[in-house]
Amino acid sequence: MFVAASNFLVPGPTFVVELAIFLGVLWALSKWVLPPLNRMMETRQQTIERSLSEADEAKKRAQELETQQQKMLEHGREEARQLKDEAARVGEQLRQELQKRGEEEYQRLVARAGADIEAAARKAGEELRSQVAGLVMTVAERVLGEGVTVADQQRLIDNAIAEVEAQAAPGRPTGPVVGTRAGF
Repeated sequence: MFVAASNFLVPGPTFVVELAIFLGVLWALSKWVLPPLNRMMETRQQTIERSLSEADEAKKRAQELETQQQKMLEHGREEARQLKDEAARVGEQLRQELQKRGEEEYQRLVARAGADIEAAARKAGEELRSQVAGLVMTVAERVLGEGVTVADQQRLIDNAIAEVEAQAAPGRPTGPVVGTRAGF
């Protein structure tokens, strides 16, 4: 028996008892400890997977929102550019319209001033003619020493007015009026 006890390949009685206890502990662990641990690990794994999928979905939503935000921002910028261009166009139209109105008002004022000047010149000419006619008649009667006929008066007045107008207008020819009688 000594030989058998010294052989390490042959198991001893303690080995068999230890092996039985070991197998009993493994069975007890697999029966009562491992199932709750497996359930907890599966629950934890499902929670992690859900969290990861929710994070992926949140990331996708965030990217979509960012894309929408960029589109809205570009759309807003485009609208702002269009409004700015429209405002510039309307401003230019208003400027041109106001300039046109100003030009029309200027032309109207110039025309009215020209008409006023022309009317004043006609009035002054008529006043001058009436004054010159009276003076010519007075001078002619004094020079001649006698009364002048109406036809002679008219001819004298016309000649005197023509001479005054000729002297007043720089581009007109000066000199005696053709068709006058000598002495009148």
